[in-house]
This record gives sequence, C-alpha cells and structure tokens, in this order.
Amino acid sequence: MTPTSPPRAWNWPWAAARRNSMTSPNGSRKGRIIIVLIILAVALGAGFAARFRQLGQAEEPASVRSVQEREGIPVETVQAARGDLATWMTLAGTVEGVVQYPVVSTNALQVVGIAVQEGDRVEPGDVIVQLADNAPSPMYHSLPRSRAAYDNALTEVRRLRNLLAEGAVSQSDLDAAETLLKVRAADLKNAESATNLTAREAGVVTSILVNVGDTVGGGRPVAWVADTDQVKIGFSAGSGQALALKEGLEAVWTDPEGRRHVGAVTQLDLMANPVTHLLEGEATFANEDGRLVPGLLISFQVRTHQRQGALVVPAAAIVTENGESKVWVTDGAASLRPVQVGLRTVDQVEILDGLRAGERVVLHGQTLLTEGVKTRDVSVGEES
Repeated sequence: MTPTSPPRAWNWPWAAARRNSMTSPNGSRKGRIIIVLIILAVALGAGFAARFRQLGQAEEPASVRSVQEREGIPVETVQAARGDLATWMTLAGTVEGVVQYPVVSTNALQVVGIAVQEGDRVEPGDVIVQLADNAPSPMYHSLPRSRAAYDNALTEVRRLRNLLAEGAVSQSDLDAAETLLKVRAADLKNAESATNLTAREAGVVTSILVNVGDTVGGGRPVAWVADTDQVKIGFSAGSGQALALKEGLEAVWTDPEGRRHVGAVTQLDLMANPVTHLLEGEATFANEDGRLVPGLLISFQVRTHQRQGALVVPAAAIVTENGESKVWVTDGAASLRPVQVGLRTVDQVEILDGLRAGERVVLHGQTLLTEGVKTRDVSVGEES
C-alpha cells in the first residue's frame, strides 16, 4: 500500500504569518503587522457595505415637478390697471417757412447791387437785389425810358388842364392825356420792379443766389425769403399711415437736447400722388429759436389715437390661440380667460372686456400653466 500523505493545511495568510513567526523573531513582527492590516481591511469593507445599504434605503430627493405641485408653478404677474394710452406714427419731411417765396427777375439784366445779406430780416417793399436800369433790348422794361415817358405824360396832363381852364381844349382831350399818364405810371412801376427786386412779404432772407456782375435770366430766382417764426414740414405717407391721419392731430418734434416741440397736422391732400401713390401733407410747428431752418430734413411723430382711463396690461401678457386673445389670470390658481382687446402700442394693450382692474395677469411663465394649476408669484418690486 502506498503510504498516505499527511493532510495539507489551508494556505491562509495568517497561517503563513504564524508559521513565519514561529521560525524567526523578524517573521513574528511581520506576521503581526499583516494580521493588523487584514483586520483593518475587513473593518473598512464592512463599513462601506453598511453605508451602501443605508444609502439604498434613504429617500430619493424631491423632483422639480413635485416641488411645483407642492408650492405652485413660479410665475411673474402684473396688476391690470387703468391709465392713458396713445399710439404714435413717425413721419419725416423737409422744413419750409410758412411764408416762403423766391425773389424773381422778369428781365435778363445785370446785377449791380445786393442790398441785404443772408439772415437779414426784410419788410414788404425792401430792396433785396438791384439790377442795371439799361435794358439790352426794347423788348425789356428800361427804367430811364419808362421814367422819361411818364414825365412827358405828366407834363402833357398839366398843360391840358391849364388849356381846359381857358376853354382852349375839350374835356375829352384831357381825359385821353390822363389815361395815357396812367399807362406810363404802370410802365414805370414795372420798370422799377424789374430793376429793384423787393420783398413782397416780411421774412428772413434765407439764401442769395447771385453775385454782383452776374446777368440773371428772366424768371430766374435771385434770392429766397421765408418767415421762419413758424415752419411747416412737408411729408409723404404710405397707405397704412394715411388711413390713420387727419388734420388737427398733434405732432411732436424732439430736439437733440430732448425738448419736445408741439405742433399739428395742418394740411392733407385730397388725393394721393398719382406717381408715388403716397399721400402728401404738412405739419406746422412754432420755431421761436430758429433751429428749424428751411431745407432741413427731420423726423417727427404724430399721435394718431389716444385713450384716457383705459384698462391696460402689458403686451407680453396676451396669449393668442386660434386668433383669439387670452390672458392667464391668477389668484393662487391659474385660469385662462378670453379678452377683447382695443388699442395696441408696442408694449401695452387696452382691454375692453373680459378683465377687471386689480386682477393679476401672468406676465412670464404662461407656457408651464394648465387650467386650475396652483401658482406661486415670484414678481419683484410689486406687492401681490
């Protein structure tokens, strides 16, 4: 029989450590260290296992939806309130004097003098430009010739009056001479107006278009005069704008310093321009400081509609569904309510029906709402 081998001991680490410790002093120390480390590892493993079991049994954190169901959907609201509401239209146009006219020469004559400067104020009859009084052709009015003809006609009338008193001529002879005198006086006046170009109405000389020595053509403006105490701004309006315009509407021009100058729409054409299809009109403004000079292109606003004491909500509160305007109203629970809207501006809307002053409408957060859901007002800066 084959002799049996002795049973083999289990090869546990502490068993090996124990054997080593039995063989040498150093082995005894190392064995004890290994045993301590093993015990620590086992303890740590047990601790981690207990912690994992504890975490597995712990309650999961609350979800966002559960918080909203408990505390309410967060929304920002605003109170529907009464106030004034207005709509404005922006137009642009060119500044002109309310009284504005050209000074025109009727003859082709040379400029011999300019009596004013740009910016000077003139009264009716004041001379602005002087032209040569010698006409280059009999076709033009000549001042010396017209004055001589008038003097001759005046002398003849005086002579005939003396003769009529002595019975030497008839009344018809005197009447004919007096008629000729009137003709000569008119010719002289025309000749004087052709050589001394004057202002026909009071105003300011806004531009002088000639120099001394120039020869002006007949019908050509030599200067412009305008009364700029009041100015008008000519504008053109498209179809959408024209339908909202009417004479008498308030117009406002704001200067670079932010000051508002109030005027009015004073004229609208009865038909649109057949070429541009735009309606042309004028707005008039006072111009005491003279800043609105003729020829300047400016923009201004016209107030087309106004409501006083209207029930108003922000435009962002309006929800449109299938073409119908609605608002979310909340007193702690949300309710979607149809409303009838009136006047609209960029950021405000008039409510004609469906809402009362003092009710709170949702401004932000509408997309999270359903009918009857609990809400939580997170508005800042306004008492809810």
